[in-house]
Amino acid sequence: MADLASELFKLAAEHKGDKPKKKTKRAKVGSSSTINLEETASGSPSQSSPVVSSKVAPGSRTKRQRDEAMATIVDLSEGDGGFVLPACLSNRSFFDNHPLQVPVSERNHVLGTSAAARQEQLTQDVAAVIRLAETALVLNEGGPTYEAEKLAAKNRKLEAEITLLENDLLDLRSKQENYFKNMEEARLTAEQLEKTNKVLEDLKVSSAEQRSKMLEEMAILQAKCAPLEDEKEETLKFVTRGDLVKEIRRLGGLMLASMVHGWKNAIAQLKIVNVEHGLITEGIHKLKKVENGQIVIPEKYREMALEEEKDEEEEDDDDDEEEDAEEEAVEEEKNPDGDKEGHDES
Repeated sequence: MADLASELFKLAAEHKGDKPKKKTKRAKVGSSSTINLEETASGSPSQSSPVVSSKVAPGSRTKRQRDEAMATIVDLSEGDGGFVLPACLSNRSFFDNHPLQVPVSERNHVLGTSAAARQEQLTQDVAAVIRLAETALVLNEGGPTYEAEKLAAKNRKLEAEITLLENDLLDLRSKQENYFKNMEEARLTAEQLEKTNKVLEDLKVSSAEQRSKMLEEMAILQAKCAPLEDEKEETLKFVTRGDLVKEIRRLGGLMLASMVHGWKNAIAQLKIVNVEHGLITEGIHKLKKVENGQIVIPEKYREMALEEEKDEEEEDDDDDEEEDAEEEAVEEEKNPDGDKEGHDES
């Protein structure tokens, strides 16, 4: 960097010296003019380069014209007349197009310096570069851009953690809702179970009571259905109540038919026995009875008697024929050998 700075200073000085001048006498060969250039390698006084004297001969004008093309590298319009650094950030290929070169004066100075002096100078320059790097690193770390990047990275990390926490929160809320739902279902199930247990206990008690009642009823029914000691085999076949009711109805009908038959048979016999006395049968009925010397019919049989009288009136002819047949049958039974035996019996 010190060599580049000295070269740039040299080019700038030569560029300024190209202005039109008055004619001067040609200098003799061997005369020389001295240009003092103070080159600074770094900002500190300890790192400044020594003053170098360069003799410019009159015959060096050709070399000056050749180097004028390089004067455009430095834009002296910027700054306050100080040294302007080349634009290496915006022009990354600056040194590719303009390779570094060491001026002859610097080369001669380096070659003319002892090894110990060069080592000391290099040590100072390396220390300066290290201090420059340390300063740049520290300032870069403490700068707003670095802090902003650091905070942005931390912010991204926190945003990622917040996203994870939000996902965990949503998961926990979902689990909480499911937990509350399960708790409500469990509560309802427990209440239903308690009610069911109460109903079951009541059913157990009622079933025990019903069982005892049923056993009592069964005992009563068994006692009622138990056969008598002198019961005949014909009645043991009636196991159900329906069979028994049917048999009772059948026997009732037979008894009524037998009573009617006996009543008619008695009337027929009385008529035959009292045929000479003219037995009066009008006004008597099988459902009537004698009360206080009168023949009356009970109220519960009155309608039945009226219905039978109507039936008898409608079936008089049939009844007469049946009575005649019955009378003949009775006479035949009483007198199987003829009228003589019947007369004797009478």
